This record gives sequence, C-alpha cells and structure tokens, in this order.
Amino acid sequence: MNPIELLEQSRNSSAVAFHKFVLLHREFGTDLFCFYEGKDTHYYFPKINQIYKDNHHPIICGNKKSVIETFEKIIPKYNNLKTAFFIDRDFDEKIEDEKLYCTPCYSIENLYCTESVLSRILKNEFMLHEIDDEYIFIINLFRQNQNEFHSAVKLFNAWYATAKEKAKKSNTIVNISLNEKFPKDFAVIKIGNIQSNYTLNDIMDKYPDSIQVTEEELKDKLKNFEENCNSCSFRGKYEIEFFTLFLKYLIEDANIKNKFLKKKTKFSVDSAQILSQLSQYSETPECLIVYLTKIKKCA
Repeated sequence: MNPIELLEQSRNSSAVAFHKFVLLHREFGTDLFCFYEGKDTHYYFPKINQIYKDNHHPIICGNKKSVIETFEKIIPKYNNLKTAFFIDRDFDEKIEDEKLYCTPCYSIENLYCTESVLSRILKNEFMLHEIDDEYIFIINLFRQNQNEFHSAVKLFNAWYATAKEKAKKSNTIVNISLNEKFPKDFAVIKIGNIQSNYTLNDIMDKYPDSIQVTEEELKDKLKNFEENCNSCSFRGKYEIEFFTLFLKYLIEDANIKNKFLKKKTKFSVDSAQILSQLSQYSETPECLIVYLTKIKKCA
C-alpha cells in the first residue's frame, strides 16, 4: 500500500470500523462489539473477557475522533445491539454519555502507573510482602522518584493542556505533534537522578508552530495540577515511560547489582509490549465496572 493509500485509510478509519462491525454483527448478532482507539484493546480485552468470556469482538477505530464518529453512526441505527465504545479523556472535557466510556484519568496508560500496580508486581513477580524491608524500600523509592518526575514534567504537561484548551476555545488547531517519550533535551530522567532543565521559552522554541501560550495562562493549569493526582492527570505515555524505567531499574538490581534486591527474577518488561504484559496488574476503575455491568444487564 502506497503512502497516499495509507493516508486515505487513516482518514476513513471510522468507515473501516463501521464496515467491520456490519460484517461481524451479521454473524454474531448477540455478542458484544467493542470499539477502541488503538492499543487500548490490550488493557480492556482481559477485563471484558472476565464478564463476556469469548463473546466480544474488539474493533480498532484508529483514534479518539474515529471512535466518536463510529459511535454516532452506530447508536441511532443499531441501538438494540450490545456495543461498547472506549475513549481516553486526554486533556479534553469529559463527554457525558452513558453509552460511551471515557477514562477517569488522562488515558489507559495512567492506570498502569500507580503505587497499587507496583505493589501487585512486587508481590507476584519479586515475591515480596508489605512487611519486607525490600518492599518498603522500593515503595519509598518509587514515591520519591515519581514525585521528582512529576515535578520535572509538570510545566510541559501544563503547556500542552493549556494549548489544547486555548485552541478549542478559539476554534483553531493546536498544531503540536508529540512523541511517545518525553523530550530528552528537557529533562534527565534516571532513577535517583531526575532533573528538569527547560522553561516555557524552551518549549516554544522547540514547537514554534504551536499555538502561543503565556506564563499567565499557565498559572491556573499549574495550580490545578497541584491540587490533583498527577499520575492521573498527566499525559499517560510519559507516565508509563517512567513506570517502565522504574521496573527495568528493579530488574537490573535483582539480576545484576543486588543493591537492595538479593534474589534474581525472571520478570522482564518490553516497552513495546508493556500494555499487554502488565494488563493483569493494571487498575480497574469502578466506573468501568459499572459501565460493563450495565451493558450486561441491558443485554
């Protein structure tokens, strides 16, 4: 497929998803049809499988906009079928529709990066207990480094969130394309050594075509971040980047350095597969349980 065809396909991802749904529902009309942005299926699939067993079908729409477009096509015409639609909140206002599930945090990645998730991993992969010195040390190390990480990325998150809000209010495009990883030239992110070295001017220099944001416009967003849980509010891809880094640090210590972990582990993580690998340990928000249960009852 040539670049032009690929571009055309990406533009019509909601149409592709709708077509798959039409074909599937003819064959499996009583099953549940689930619509996702993309890799989100790695998070949702095992949780939905606990309720619906194998009687559900994941359909990838491509992005948030395409999920919403597919939702708007299907609900009016196929309201009698079992359908579920999943989107990330991002830095947008939550869409209030009981038939559309929106994460209570920035994205599903944030649901992998809590202290509770780490605790489950320590218990099952490193065979540690809450009373063990190693467990207590690691939890404290995580808290300290995660707080430092949040301090380092707070300004960037505030800028991005403010830029998106400003663009929406003025009905313009934000014109910002971000990588999955936090910009290396803005911070040193190593366990035990996390430092930020950037300002708002540095951000504007790196993204010269983005919508302009002033220091004054950032104040409310920075205050809002200070009053809320950063691991929920900040961009999920950066959160899971840090969490993966922390897990790799633990694995290296267990198998090589033995500074605080004396037993080796067979546990390993791959950044490209992290959503699949850690899905069993991820958080399951109460609102997700309510959403899936309601669909089950309406069946």
